Amino acid sequence: MKKLALLSLLVMVATVNAMASEPVSMTITLKNGVVKTYEAAGMDSVRYVGGAFGSADGVGLKIYLKNSDQSVDYLYSQIESITTTVELTTPVISPAGGTISSARQVTITGTGGSMIYYTTDGTDPATSATRMSGPSPVTLMVSSSLTLRAVSVFGSQVSDEASATFTMSATFDNNANRNSLISGWRLKCNESWRLEFPHLSESDNNAWSVKSTSNYGITYSIEWDNSKVANRWSCYEMHAGNMAQNVERTNNFAADPDISNSPGKNDYSGSGFSRGHLCPSADRLCSTEQNDQTFYMTNMQPQWQNHNGVLWANLEAKIRVWGQACDTLYVVKAATIDDVTLNGTTSQGVYDQLCNNRFLVPKYFYMALLAYNKSTGTYQAMGLWTIHQDVSDKNKNYGDYAISIDELEARTGIDFFCNLPDDIEATVEATFDLDYWGITTSN
Repeated sequence: MKKLALLSLLVMVATVNAMASEPVSMTITLKNGVVKTYEAAGMDSVRYVGGAFGSADGVGLKIYLKNSDQSVDYLYSQIESITTTVELTTPVISPAGGTISSARQVTITGTGGSMIYYTTDGTDPATSATRMSGPSPVTLMVSSSLTLRAVSVFGSQVSDEASATFTMSATFDNNANRNSLISGWRLKCNESWRLEFPHLSESDNNAWSVKSTSNYGITYSIEWDNSKVANRWSCYEMHAGNMAQNVERTNNFAADPDISNSPGKNDYSGSGFSRGHLCPSADRLCSTEQNDQTFYMTNMQPQWQNHNGVLWANLEAKIRVWGQACDTLYVVKAATIDDVTLNGTTSQGVYDQLCNNRFLVPKYFYMALLAYNKSTGTYQAMGLWTIHQDVSDKNKNYGDYAISIDELEARTGIDFFCNLPDDIEATVEATFDLDYWGITTSN
């Protein structure tokens, strides 16, 4: 059964079709009492002069009728109200319930332009005080047994209810993409269960190495692409136990003894590129041994110094501030050595130019951050994306570089923070909060 819903519009969009996906009619009540109704079947489009009805700059509207060269024009000064009629349909829940063995993404889709109200505790979504809402379509993660109930709401009217029941299987897994499910993961990297680790590549060309000291634990870990002779990522934790500043920077650049084809300490010499740290020296000053490990060449990427010493260095300093402000900050730093996908277009992630005719030069450098608050048991996540160019970028509106982890994953093809429970991962990776991180954009 379908129900008709009425909504008095204060703000309207440019065309009738954009207001809702279901048939629409528009009723205009003039201040002199005259009422005019236009059915969607007879309207081609609606255009607004100066802004929508009710806006400060709005002047009037023009209704273009089908099969006519003429428009019907109204000044807002003539109009008392504008009302639309929308045909609501019952929301569609996909998937439609069933037994789940891991966390599942569920989408609730209603009539275009409607709001979805839903509950997961069995209460009525039309009236419940615990109901949740969002504009159609709504996406949520289901990670436990529950009954999902939902309605579409447009104005004062409510659609018929949809419901779906999800049941956890006996083998339910709320971390279906964790590294420990990879065949032979302990042989690849025994520490990859840790939260800072991205999902390990299953390529036979890659190697992993964990750097550590007896007094301060893990310094950082890397994934190394042997075929490209390049770092895929470095990851590490920042917390009170490993952020002391007891020693000075050693500058002890060296080949990595754990990686057979590691560049040597002078292999970037004369190239015009700096040896750009991923896990930076300034983050590891607890001991000389710890700091030395950051100078292994497998923890480097060729960087123009204008990038390495300005924007990248400024972001590194900001991360140290964040590391001191939360209980644990999980950090991944990397540069693009594979293809990247931006705005739906996939292209090469490295420049044609090589460093000393041997090493890839990335087009982009980026960071993935996950902050943990022990007192609340909550996480905040954010990505930072920079263009690698020989330009001194002194912009400190770091929000200009911020993206969600989901977006960072789409760009790089790497699954970050895969060891989080799937429901938490889905939530924190979908968005980012500039206020939490204390940064702004330049707009």
